Amino acid sequence: MSETRVSQGDAQSNSYIYRYFVIVLLSILLVSMPVGAQEYRSGWDKVESGTNNDLLSVEATEDEIWAFGEGGVVLGSLDGGLSWSFANVITSSELSMSDSGFGSILAASSDGTVIIKYESAHQWADISFEIGEESITGVSLIRNDSAVAVGSNGSIWKYESQTWNDYSVSGVDLLDVSFLDSERGIAVGEDGAILFSDDGGVTWDYRDSPSEASSSRIIDIEFYSDIRAYAITDNGEVLKSSREISTQVGFLWNMQYFESEGGSSNLDANLTSIEVASTNKFLLSGSGGYLSMSKDGGNIVTRQLIPVDNLTSFNDIVMINGFNGVTVGSGGTILITERAGENEQVGFEVRDFSEFGSFVDYSKGMLIDGLFATINIVLFGIFLGFFLGITLSMMKTSPTTLKEIAQKRGLNFVRLFGALAFIVGLKFLNYLVPIIQGLGLDGWEYIYAPIGIINPEGVTGELQFVNIAYLIFGVSLILLGSLFISANGEYKKSERELFGRTVSWNPWGIRPLNFIATIYTDIFRNTPLIVQFLFIHFGVQIGALVGDPAAELLEGTTGLIATFLRDDILSNRACVSAIFALGLNSGAYQCETIRGAISAIPSGQMEAGRSIGLNYMQTMRLIIMPQAIRICIPPMGNEMVNLVLNSSLAMVIGYSELTRKAKLINAVTFQVFWSYGMVLISYFIVTWTLALILRYLENKTRIPGLGISGGS
Repeated sequence: MSETRVSQGDAQSNSYIYRYFVIVLLSILLVSMPVGAQEYRSGWDKVESGTNNDLLSVEATEDEIWAFGEGGVVLGSLDGGLSWSFANVITSSELSMSDSGFGSILAASSDGTVIIKYESAHQWADISFEIGEESITGVSLIRNDSAVAVGSNGSIWKYESQTWNDYSVSGVDLLDVSFLDSERGIAVGEDGAILFSDDGGVTWDYRDSPSEASSSRIIDIEFYSDIRAYAITDNGEVLKSSREISTQVGFLWNMQYFESEGGSSNLDANLTSIEVASTNKFLLSGSGGYLSMSKDGGNIVTRQLIPVDNLTSFNDIVMINGFNGVTVGSGGTILITERAGENEQVGFEVRDFSEFGSFVDYSKGMLIDGLFATINIVLFGIFLGFFLGITLSMMKTSPTTLKEIAQKRGLNFVRLFGALAFIVGLKFLNYLVPIIQGLGLDGWEYIYAPIGIINPEGVTGELQFVNIAYLIFGVSLILLGSLFISANGEYKKSERELFGRTVSWNPWGIRPLNFIATIYTDIFRNTPLIVQFLFIHFGVQIGALVGDPAAELLEGTTGLIATFLRDDILSNRACVSAIFALGLNSGAYQCETIRGAISAIPSGQMEAGRSIGLNYMQTMRLIIMPQAIRICIPPMGNEMVNLVLNSSLAMVIGYSELTRKAKLINAVTFQVFWSYGMVLISYFIVTWTLALILRYLENKTRIPGLGISGGS
């Protein structure tokens, strides 16, 4: 009896131990499991196509979706892409291109095979034609029963009234075509070729592509609306055209720079097609399982998760509306989406930024990036402004006058030079007369002529800076020539009676270098800095004019400094424009600061330098400037601090400096005070550090006996 009780007690004890072990194990597992597991799920779903042939193109109408591929495969779906069936189309040609519109659907092969399904028709019609040695590479419907096809060697054919007509142009191979309506169309191809037609494809005119795309293969074009058109190259570049005031879309093209790729113009993907879902929203497909979407016109491009192998090549996308779409690819792959392919967040909770520590963890990386971006443009802007300030201040204090120049040359030489200058000036202005007349200005409107002659054709034309040079030199040479021709050898000031008062004017006392420097400083000190940012970046496009050639010059270099300049500075057009805007503006103010310091140097210093055989420039460089720079360090420090603070205006040209980063952080967190408060502290740290450095330099370079020093 006792043995039985003992065995029962042991069994009960073992049972308790087992239960305790299980509870502890489950507790450990529960504690170790992530609470509210968070993951992304693809916004695409795979459906069965019923074929293993590569699908190369897809189109959709309101009620039907059609996919085309190898071996003449044609698949149709009447339920939004959920199920597919083979169509009764007899062709063995590879249907690699298609288009839909006006209720019809068109598909074609490179060998001239073309099939069309008219609105409300149940059968496909064969409208193939002989193309000789050329090949078709793109097709577009322009009406429900009319189409345009493009191909190699500039081939262009138009199908109308059941006949194909040849409207080929001489040029490079064309790769795709897209029509907005029955009249306006765009064709693209090799070597950045872009052609525009406004008469239904009968005549075509070349358009200038961005210089970055001049050697690229533009493989797909989407003429989306009256205000937007997109194109892509096979190496991952996106080109965009927008309507500008009265200029229609398709005339002016710009390369898209992706903020999500660090400001690069390349997505590092082999693209195959672009599908525009709305004015600023588009999807991209490519090889290597590449599907991506942008919702802001290309600034941020997000790659999408896919439910198939990453080796799948996606060949085409079609959007039925803003959210529902279909993409097709290799091996008969068909994916459908109800979210425009956007990755779905599963188990995600809205992140709580009410705790300051959580907010700082999220924002500190972006603020540090913005801080370094700000420091880049500030440092280069300071150096550029200082160089300009030194140069301009020396020009402003140059004592040489027209009288001194004329006296050294003799009267006959002065008159001869004046006659030549007057003739050359007239020729310069005569060149500009038809250009100015073509501007259509009237009366006081001619004050805007300098801008008009630089860019007389508007957004469709190139900037002609040589025209403004002709205007400046023409006016200057005529005035100078008139003065020199009238010279009588006395070079005295003139006096005239005007409204009962004697007015004196001394043109011979004009200092040429001072005049040039004064014009520069007056322009930059009397116009808003924010306007200068916009004009320099979007108007002059100095980022492309200076940054691109300089980056190409450093291509292939491996040095640390050269690599930094090429990849972080010159390759970012907004960065180059910001540096020039800050430097050119600051140079005008630093010029006046340094000029004031030069005026504070006793005139005996200049006389002493000239007396020992130094010329003006040598005296300025060796004697005057070293003293002047020491004197002007405090006001120069103030200007440099202002330059740091003014760098925040670079956000208006899309440069990702501190203020722009704060705006992006605030858009996610909605913590206005924290966002801009951290930026305020960041700016204070930069400017305070700069002030300390300048204070140290001021104490180290103080001229003994100059100025008043306070007691301790």
